[in-house]
Order: sequence, then structure tokens, then C-alpha cells
Amino acid sequence: MRFSKLDIPSFNFSSSIKGNPRALFAIGLLSLSLIAAIAITGQANRSVLVWSATRDFTVGQTLSGTDIKKTKVMLPENSTKYLALSARIVGSVVLRRVGVGELIPTASLTSSGHTMELRSVPFRISKNDLPNDLTAGQIVDLYALPIKDLNSLKGGPTLLIAHSVSVESIDIKARDIGGDVGIVLRIPDKSVLNILDAAAIARVVVVRSAN
Repeated sequence: MRFSKLDIPSFNFSSSIKGNPRALFAIGLLSLSLIAAIAITGQANRSVLVWSATRDFTVGQTLSGTDIKKTKVMLPENSTKYLALSARIVGSVVLRRVGVGELIPTASLTSSGHTMELRSVPFRISKNDLPNDLTAGQIVDLYALPIKDLNSLKGGPTLLIAHSVSVESIDIKARDIGGDVGIVLRIPDKSVLNILDAAAIARVVVVRSAN
């Protein structure tokens, strides 16, 4: 028995695409999707897990487990400047301030076991010389504004006498009534005398820290 050769029409795929704008558009979208997926995958591979702060860190503070959380970020070049998840930092002492939500720099902590002693130092500040919404736990700077001499038209320079100190407590009731407001700041022991000396002869202004 002989089988006759079937006459099957040929199909030119490239010609069909060239003549179909929708097909070209669909292929273009598919190509872009593939490129985007490759790029995203590449970026994800460059992400690292590091520690970040769940609240403001103050100098001399000893970190607990609730002060930190793991955060996945892309740090392809400077990842060594921040503490990786493998670093055991609970119990470390803060050397410089770190704000809530910030990644924790390697140089901001020490694990030497040497804790900086902080003293609770009270101040009486004029109601107009501190932020109205200031609350305990926030970080502030302390400035000494010289009181002008009656015999002089010009006073001395304004001085920064305390930087990045924590507010331990604030007398909210006194602030609401008016007049002076009682505030207690956590200040390194070695700085207490100098700060009190400066505050005794100047007008003290409390400014919310920007760093």
C-alpha cells in the first residue's frame, strides 16, 4: 500500500509576528517583565540583614533585646559600617546616640563591659525655653544663653553645654500651670559639674536634638 504525501501548508512564524502589532507588543511586554524580574532578583541577592533601633539610644545606655530588631536592607558597598544580624549586641553600651528606626552603626556600641555612669540631674526651665510637647524618653541638647550685663550692650556667646541627653522626667502639671518647668535629665557623671556651673550663670534653653 502506498501512502500519498500530505500537502501540509508551511507556517512562517517570523512573518506572522511582523505582520501582527499585537504580537509584537505582547513579546515586548514579556521581555520587559523578564528583565525586571532578573534585576529584582539581583538586587535581592545584595540585601543584608542588620540590626536597627526600636527606640532612641542614649549615650551610656545598656541595650536589651527589646531595643533592637532585624531589618533587611540593600547595602552593597558599606554594609560593614553597620552591625549584621550575626553580631550579639544585647548588653552592649551605647557610645553615641542612635535614633529610633535607624540602622545601628558598628562604631556606636562597645562590648567592653565598661558602662558610663549617668546621673539624674534636675533643672528648672522657663516654660518658653523648652518644647511644649517634650516628653520623657526624648533626646535633647542643652544651651546656656548668657544673661546680659546691665553695664554692657553685648553679652557673651551662647554655649552648647550638653549634647544628646535623655529626658528622664518632666513636670507636666507645672508646664500646664505656667512659670518654670521641672525637668530631670540623664547626664554623664563627668559632665555634671561643668553643666551645673554653666547653668548657674546663664539662661538654660532645652532644644530637641536633631541628631
